[in-house]
Amino acid sequence: MRSDSRWSSKYFLLGAESFRSFCAIRDSAPFCGPGMRRSWLAGLVLLATTGCLSVVESGPPIANPADLAARLGDDTGAAVPVTLHFEWRYADRRGDIGGDGVGRYNPPDSLRVDLFTSGDVAMAIAVADGQLRSLGEIEDIEIPGLEFVYAMAGLFRPGGNRAEGYVAGADSVLVYGGESERRTYFYVRSGRLRRVEQKAYGRTVQRVNLEWADSATWPSEAEYRNLEESSRVRWRVEAITNHKESHPAYAYDLPPVP
Repeated sequence: MRSDSRWSSKYFLLGAESFRSFCAIRDSAPFCGPGMRRSWLAGLVLLATTGCLSVVESGPPIANPADLAARLGDDTGAAVPVTLHFEWRYADRRGDIGGDGVGRYNPPDSLRVDLFTSGDVAMAIAVADGQLRSLGEIEDIEIPGLEFVYAMAGLFRPGGNRAEGYVAGADSVLVYGGESERRTYFYVRSGRLRRVEQKAYGRTVQRVNLEWADSATWPSEAEYRNLEESSRVRWRVEAITNHKESHPAYAYDLPPVP
């Protein structure tokens, strides 16, 4: 387990030159069939994007998904302030970058993550009061959406939309998004998030997978993937410290993400 002294001096330092951008470097042919064929195809697309998405996809329905969602919101996350030490790696088409990180959690919903490269702070990401915030040179790295940042820490925080739900094998699945083109699926087993997926027209476009040790409050490993942007970020927790006192409120007071 790492000594906290290594991290204490870095908690609120964000060097302007500490994180360097790592730089980079489908064509689709239009449907060219006859008019009748185009109309038939358009009808199928309309059916798939309206009627089908208004129905919970598979499995017997959950009788009271709102009750399950409320319990998960209360039960996921520690009851005391926590500091997490972890290793992380981000990758996209241009390459990859990684290092060490520190997460600070105040119950019930405040989470800050500081990412370090080569011993320096690269960026800080915070979620508090339902808002995603960040600080640092982050223009070249995609930040996942609010519910996915929470999910990577094992926290069920889907927002205020009404949920549908169904049972899929050993999982209870809560679905948010109604009849919109994008719906988010939270797969829950034994009171823990196991996977979160966002689907557009039935196709998965974002995903978080979680791994848990026995009886752990926090996931041992999480990986987020954006299948549209071909990017991913993974972190693996190395040490967890519980605290009696809350982390200071200003730790979460970062500029809002545009």
